[in-house]
Amino acid sequence: MTFSYLTLLHVITLLAVALRIFSQRNTKGSAPAWLLLVVLLPVIGVLIYLLIGERRLGRTWMQRAIALQPQVLQWAQGIPAGIVVEPDTLRPGAQSICRLAAGSAGMPLLGGHRLQLLTDSASSMRALIADIDAARSSVHMEFYIWSAGGFVDDLVEALVRAARRGVACSALMDSLGSRPFFKSASIGLLRQAGVRVVEVLPVNPVRALFIRLDLRDHRKIAVIDRCIAYTGSMNIADPRFFKQHAGVGEWVDAMVRIEGPAAWVLEAVSLSLTALQTGADFAPPPPPELIPEGSSQVQIFPSGPQSSTRQIEQILLAAIYAARREIVLTTPYFIPSEALLTALRSAAMRDVRVILIVPEKIDSMMVRHASSAYNDDLLSVGITLLRFRDGLLHTKSMVIDEEITIFGTANLDLRSFELNFEVSLIAFDPAFSAEMRALQRRYESQSDAITHAQWLARPWWRRTLENAMQVMSPLL
Repeated sequence: MTFSYLTLLHVITLLAVALRIFSQRNTKGSAPAWLLLVVLLPVIGVLIYLLIGERRLGRTWMQRAIALQPQVLQWAQGIPAGIVVEPDTLRPGAQSICRLAAGSAGMPLLGGHRLQLLTDSASSMRALIADIDAARSSVHMEFYIWSAGGFVDDLVEALVRAARRGVACSALMDSLGSRPFFKSASIGLLRQAGVRVVEVLPVNPVRALFIRLDLRDHRKIAVIDRCIAYTGSMNIADPRFFKQHAGVGEWVDAMVRIEGPAAWVLEAVSLSLTALQTGADFAPPPPPELIPEGSSQVQIFPSGPQSSTRQIEQILLAAIYAARREIVLTTPYFIPSEALLTALRSAAMRDVRVILIVPEKIDSMMVRHASSAYNDDLLSVGITLLRFRDGLLHTKSMVIDEEITIFGTANLDLRSFELNFEVSLIAFDPAFSAEMRALQRRYESQSDAITHAQWLARPWWRRTLENAMQVMSPLL
């Protein structure tokens, strides 16, 4: 009798979860994975679904997001015409990417930039500290991870110095990504000096009942005096010390230093998230008086879980389908949607050279096996698959025909497409794309290629494990 009651309870629970899942339109293939999890692990599966099964930002957040969206679009429409470039100046393939980005996020193509690629964390941090020390009016930062120690302590000291000389300083920190930092002495130093610290998406057991805990602010943005900005893959963490217990080596990152009006736009993008978190008004300062610093044309592309569409994925797809000769991608986490996988395979089959560079070791065993499940799909159509051996390659980049670069914080996985606040720089600049491609070639020289025959010869148990993890990939 007890068995019958438990069986009945299991069936009722499964039906309840199924009704909940099917009450919403599902486009990412996660419904079968959730149902399988609930069937195999009834109690644990239901608990996990309640915690992370739906994209819940919470009623207050969503109300703010709905109210904020028209304000941001109105602000974007008011960007001074003198810095806006018409998409018609681009080649046809680039035009389609530019127009899609503008239609999705509302941010226009901007001209008059100087872009400097910083190819490692140490040079990025030295340049950032120098700009903070030279700041006259404002320093605004937003990073997923802040981790004390090493050159991060030097950055904290630079922010303290800036705040004490009257520079308005603020820092957004993701609650989960920067959790240890909030318990460090550094946070006290910043606050005592007058740096405004905003904890984004706070994590606690009560909030878990209303807001999905793994919706994170994954952006990396620094803006100085509204005319210089940084973005890319680097967290505020010294790779010599960060996560060294994970056994993956040092994290390998790159950043871009931007001089020009896109810096002001990046600050406004970050201030919109500040408004979402705090409920404050969205009121970015007017653009500074800027003399064109260079000839680079760029678009800033923010994305996040408040959107009902996978915006950054749409941009990546448009770029892949626009490629004529070559597509080179670097990412630490590769768990593509079917649409992205099809686009890459289609490019290879129309004789576009496709190169994917991923790290040999990453800090998640489940993601590593899930990612490997796609290798046969890639290798069978001639895509070059390289595994970077000198650390955890964390740079997120896509270069199309050495003409267009998409560079920023988004990984090639469903988490970045759907769950994280991300930001990308789209550079329609052959010179910058050549620099990025040179960096990618350096990564290639530090990588080992996987052949299709070599991959097919792997043990059966690895294939089984990889395929099992791939089934669960929509949940990772």
